[in-house]
Amino acid sequence: MKKIAVPAISIFLLANALNTSAQSFDVPKNYVLKTKDDYARYEPEIIKTANWLQQTPWKQQPVKMEEANQFLLKWAKGTPVVTIRLIEAVMDLSDRNPQLGFVFMAQFSKYALEHREGFDTNKANIAAIRAVIEKYRAEPTHKSDEDIEYLIGLEDKGELDDWVISTFATEGR
Repeated sequence: MKKIAVPAISIFLLANALNTSAQSFDVPKNYVLKTKDDYARYEPEIIKTANWLQQTPWKQQPVKMEEANQFLLKWAKGTPVVTIRLIEAVMDLSDRNPQLGFVFMAQFSKYALEHREGFDTNKANIAAIRAVIEKYRAEPTHKSDEDIEYLIGLEDKGELDDWVISTFATEGR
């Protein structure tokens, strides 16, 4: 009996901790994004936003979700330290589930902010695409999407990294 109780309690505590961390996120209000210092001030909030968008089901808090997406979008459009290329392939991944475009931007930004030393665009794109796949798999209300299903197949075969690098290089020309 104890062997079953310990894993069950551990799973319950972990799930509760994830839910609590997702609920404790607050979207910045009345933020000002004009100077380089303004953008830098909100970098920790961008990381929190990326985590919250990844962990929170789309329909759980729709108003907060929209506020988080708009904060992320405004920051990403003007920040001088992160440049996100939204190529056609990324747009295709979010055509049926637009929220996945925000997941891509958030996770790319998070990776860039956390890996300033020796930043590698390919690794940032790979991390962002993997996050999109993970969110798609975890999201109970996602619409089926052949493009993402294709990437899941590539990931299962260990070919996702090569696809990301090749696709971003090809569409970057």
